[in-house]
Amino acid sequence: MQKGGAVKKKDGFYYGKVAIFFIIMFGFGYLPAVEPLTALGMKVLGVFCALLFAWSTIGLLWPSIIGLLGLILLEVMDLKTAFALGWGSNTLLLIFFMTIVAAIVEQSGVSHFIAMWFITRKFILGKPWLFIFVFLFTTFILSAVTSTIPAIMICWSILYSICKQIGYKPFDSFPSFMVVGIVASASFGLALFPFKTIGITVFGVLENMTGLTVDYLTYIFFSIPMGLCCILMFLFMAKLFFKIDVQKLSSLTEASFHDVDLALTKHQKAVLFFLFLLIVLLLLPSILPSSFFLVEALNKIQASGTAMLLVAAMCCVKVDGEAILNYKKVASKGIQWDVIFLVSVVMPLSTALTAEETGITPFLLKHLGPLFADKTTGIFLLMVVIIGVMIANCILQSIAGAILLPVFYPFAVKMGIEPLALTSLLVYVCHFGILTPAASPMAALMHGNTDWIKVRDIYKYGLLIVVSGCFVFCILGVPYVQFVFR
Repeated sequence: MQKGGAVKKKDGFYYGKVAIFFIIMFGFGYLPAVEPLTALGMKVLGVFCALLFAWSTIGLLWPSIIGLLGLILLEVMDLKTAFALGWGSNTLLLIFFMTIVAAIVEQSGVSHFIAMWFITRKFILGKPWLFIFVFLFTTFILSAVTSTIPAIMICWSILYSICKQIGYKPFDSFPSFMVVGIVASASFGLALFPFKTIGITVFGVLENMTGLTVDYLTYIFFSIPMGLCCILMFLFMAKLFFKIDVQKLSSLTEASFHDVDLALTKHQKAVLFFLFLLIVLLLLPSILPSSFFLVEALNKIQASGTAMLLVAAMCCVKVDGEAILNYKKVASKGIQWDVIFLVSVVMPLSTALTAEETGITPFLLKHLGPLFADKTTGIFLLMVVIIGVMIANCILQSIAGAILLPVFYPFAVKMGIEPLALTSLLVYVCHFGILTPAASPMAALMHGNTDWIKVRDIYKYGLLIVVSGCFVFCILGVPYVQFVFR
């Protein structure tokens, strides 16, 4: 009876939140508009606030579907426009096919090979802090070229094996520190390329608002050094403020990894080849002249078309009689439907939020203007960093970036800040959302890792990462992003 009562109570809370979601979405528009907001603007804000509530308390998939339908039913836009901006966007197509590529890399075992190759280098063995840096750098790279959650799981499993081998126990300072460090490094790795989930979403919002697209190579010139600086600053501050026992790492030798097989199968070699081919093709338009025939073709099909081409090629090419990519097998587990449905509504919603007919942009300029008034571009961007990090630790990272960009954009334009610089900065700082379970799937996974880390240690080391990352971006990131995107 008690169990049944608890279930009914839980269901009651759930349906209460569902009711609130629908009331906000379809009732907010009936409130009187405050100038310069219009009646249409109130309807858009109703959809926005309802989705923000649902994404934070209920889930991503079905609220996103209702949100898209809400834009149509409230006559914010017609069905054809809403679906063209959402399901017809390059952003959504790119996410769809990139998740398939990430899935085959993980399922084939290539991601595990990359991780083990890095941490078995001779020059790091017997040097604890160098080993830790290379381990976190491995996570950083693995997350960048594959998928974040699998990268974390692989690196955690390697960490546990090493800890058991050299005598560390669950909840000791070293494994606790590394569990958080791996999640943070994976999140930084997710920020490495602009065609990863959060970058795609936020840059997609910018493209919908302005038509601007980011140059991949320029963004990478910004993201790589910033990611490395964040990892190094975290390690420096951890060594300075926390007494982490790393001496047992000195006992690691080549013999410690004697059973590691670094030989690749033909199938794994083929997957690895196509992975790097994809990265090269995505970066070529930023390197070669636009008149070059290959660049012309790549620009025509854009990044989403390039990803589609590589997926089709892996389905076509066979190794030992089998296709490199078994689409049905990979797609059944590899496609992130929650993210795809999220993007399907974020794209049209971002367009609606910035439309002149809503009056939302003038409203923001009027009421938030005093907050940014008389601020230099540097101070404004520092505020973007701090606000972005705070919001990204309260709600899902991609949502934080998608909702903050339309807020910051009018002020950036007024100050003469390059929109791509603003967006790149916001994209990266949103990846600092690792403290609370609501911030990201990676953070939720970490909070569920009760076998190796205590919650208090998550906040202890996680807060150190966030603070050290903010310090890096305030000192280096703000001037550097303006230099790169000048």
